[in-house]
Amino acid sequence: MTGDVNEGKISVLWDLTDFPVPEGRGIREIVGSVLARKGYTGEISIKAYGETTNPYPPEEGIPFVLNSDKYWRLNRILVDICLWSLDSPAPYEGPSTLMVVAKNIEERSEFVAVIQNLKASGYNTIFVVPDGYSPYRVPIPKVNLAWYWESLLEGGEPIPDSELQGILLRVKQHETNVF
Repeated sequence: MTGDVNEGKISVLWDLTDFPVPEGRGIREIVGSVLARKGYTGEISIKAYGETTNPYPPEEGIPFVLNSDKYWRLNRILVDICLWSLDSPAPYEGPSTLMVVAKNIEERSEFVAVIQNLKASGYNTIFVVPDGYSPYRVPIPKVNLAWYWESLLEGGEPIPDSELQGILLRVKQHETNVF
């Protein structure tokens, strides 16, 4: 892989219904501050999804996809992830990072498989999980970094690697015991 992953382009896909941005704050400010603290310097592109009208004026440059159905929004995010992977440099050509801010993702879904395949292919993947996250209720794909929601909002640190690995192990054990 050429280049430092922290210098590559960063794409953020954010479901505003799942994780509403507090009044007086902006997605770009929240994401920019936490990623800068982790050493990311690449250009950040953002796409938002939600069930109400676009809260961002056009000059902010944040495309917004409106739909009230959660299943539809997740499928649209999945399509956008696939399109992003086609438009992003292959990991051996340069670094690319995908950050997904959404919840209520079903285990054993294409969504989880696509994120895990991107990571396995060398893309940098970041995920945000709800506070009080339970690996038995909501699967988390294998990712490079994950934040708890409040920690992300406060500009805090991602989930420590040892805790994240424990969560991923519990998810894997739970998936094994489902059938």
